[in-house]
Amino acid sequence: MTAGQTELQAGLAAILPGSWQAALAAAEELARRLQYLDWQDRAKLLDEYLWIEARTRLSTDGVTAVVNRHPEIFRRGHPAVAYATWCTAIVASVLQLLGEDGRADCAEHALTLLLSRWPAHQDSADAWLERATPEDLQRELAKLPGYAFLLLTLSPNDSAESFIARDAFWTAMLG
Repeated sequence: MTAGQTELQAGLAAILPGSWQAALAAAEELARRLQYLDWQDRAKLLDEYLWIEARTRLSTDGVTAVVNRHPEIFRRGHPAVAYATWCTAIVASVLQLLGEDGRADCAEHALTLLLSRWPAHQDSADAWLERATPEDLQRELAKLPGYAFLLLTLSPNDSAESFIARDAFWTAMLG
């Protein structure tokens, strides 16, 4: 086991103490499927994974509560919090397994780094995000409803980020 694998396992165990082994297996499987793809195809596959997780982990009412910004979704123990914790841990782990911590050079990479919620990943996404307009961000997120939904779940207040994510999610869902 390498130092990176030990660090990854320890990080997952701290974030997901009861399910870190399942999370590691999921991240390893995703990383295996993503390793030879470009960022556009990686984002499509990750987006599908995130949306499947949302539909699996949340009831229809839970999805509606996230989209409608019900305050209870941000309370500890709510399934939306568990969903967001799982998914951000998976995304961060996949990025680590792929060695994709560097500066983002495209929207899909930047948005994936943003979803990991790791500070180093946020810094790597910042250059692209600083150049992007809100319209650019919404246009890119509208292609990725799973990303938009996770970002919406991660935005506990009525920030510009949450409005962009909600609008992008609706655009994606309504076609």
